[in-house]
Amino acid sequence: MSSKFSKASLVASKGFKPIERDILALKLEDGKTYTKAEAAKIIKETKGGLR
Repeated sequence: MSSKFSKASLVASKGFKPIERDILALKLEDGKTYTKAEAAKIIKETKGGLR
């Protein structure tokens, strides 16, 4: 089972680029937990085809 992380943990994570952490800060809900895969999917969907 994958570990789940709070919004604050993911936003502070060095595993994401600064712009990706900004996206997570906007998109993730307080009080919910997410896997890193879920967070990466949210980033990808938000970016669309942009890099």
